[in-house]
Amino acid sequence: MKKTLFLLLFLAGLVCRAGERPKYIFYFIGDGMGHNALSLTEACLASEQGDDVGFGALHFTRFPVVGFATTWCANRRMTDSAAAGTALASGQKTSVGTIGMNAERTEPVQSVAVAAKEQGMRTGVATSVSIDHATPASFYAHQPTRNMYYEIAMDAPQTGLDLYAGSGFLKPEPKRHVSLYDALDKAGYRITRGDNEIAGRRAVLMQEEGADPANLPLAIDRRPGDLTLPAVTRRSIDFLMKDGGARKGFFLMVEGGQIDWAAHSNDAAALVQEVRDFDSAICVALGFWREHPDETLIVVTADHETGGLSLGRDNLGYDTYFGLLAAQKCSKGVLKAAIEAAPDWETVKKLLGEKMGFGTLIAVTPEEWTELEETHVKNAGKTADLAVDILARHAGAGWTTGSHTATYVPVFAIGASSEMFGGRLDNTQIADGLRKLIGAE
Repeated sequence: MKKTLFLLLFLAGLVCRAGERPKYIFYFIGDGMGHNALSLTEACLASEQGDDVGFGALHFTRFPVVGFATTWCANRRMTDSAAAGTALASGQKTSVGTIGMNAERTEPVQSVAVAAKEQGMRTGVATSVSIDHATPASFYAHQPTRNMYYEIAMDAPQTGLDLYAGSGFLKPEPKRHVSLYDALDKAGYRITRGDNEIAGRRAVLMQEEGADPANLPLAIDRRPGDLTLPAVTRRSIDFLMKDGGARKGFFLMVEGGQIDWAAHSNDAAALVQEVRDFDSAICVALGFWREHPDETLIVVTADHETGGLSLGRDNLGYDTYFGLLAAQKCSKGVLKAAIEAAPDWETVKKLLGEKMGFGTLIAVTPEEWTELEETHVKNAGKTADLAVDILARHAGAGWTTGSHTATYVPVFAIGASSEMFGGRLDNTQIADGLRKLIGAE
């Protein structure tokens, strides 16, 4: 299966189909996904195959067109998801925290999704986090600050994209305003919950009732029955092909939003699983591309890098053991909750063995055990932070920050007119290229 796919990707590289406008456009944005996140993930893939020196390959890193993009925003060298999302959506720089508006926050800017809608294409945005979060919001909303979740969400029915998909909405029903759900219903949207066929001509896809509206479960914490980003992508494609989509084409933005969250937490094992999950969502689009190779474009990039991830640590010299990250069986957040609920240190120590491989897969030193116990006694909430860092020490991964960085981000593309997205780019040029292909310029 993989050899066949890689052969198809190679053949696609021989024929770029220059000048052909795509009928179906996929725009994948890995939030916080820098080059080192890809390198770490591919090193872990290699380790799974018994190779502790080389690197494996994600599917999208084999795309024939490769580039890199700058991410600076209008008032900072280091951007955030609102400003970067707006640049990737509209082709215009804006200020930190701004959604779909100019840098002065005085005028709205048009996203490529809205431009596609005006050209008669079916349109949708999908994400692994809330639909009113910064990146998806940049494709349909116009608000001066990213934290105006209710106002952002209320822009969704007004903008009128065909599909909004993700974990849910953070503030759908303020006390003294119209309910978002009433506004969606009035605008003709039907809500589908869970991994089910999306109903209606206009639709919202969300998790089941009672699930956390802020995000889908992290891939490392996933349980059977959870809604996943690959499933959201598959359901979105099926929906957008209906009601004229197969004839007129569609535009779909898909965000891997929790790559960023894992990096903010400096949780390397969770990060690797999120990148792999993002790759699986892209594989769904690749399946569509194989059926429509002359009419489909897939572009993959990131809004910024998060965490300042480093591959190598002083304590190991030139050695790395990234495969050890597979010993971690849950995210830092889930581990923290379990530790805080534990009655004593002995229970915590057993938990670290079960969830982190400490004492079995990971040769924790006596000094590290003492450090963990002392930390637990002083502040149980910090024990998970230390445990995840100890695993990273043994693996050889490190972090410089819990915030964003100003580094370049990768760009990959395949399909019709994909050659437009290679080489050195600014993030605004990606949106400009998509607008041109849609016929908006």
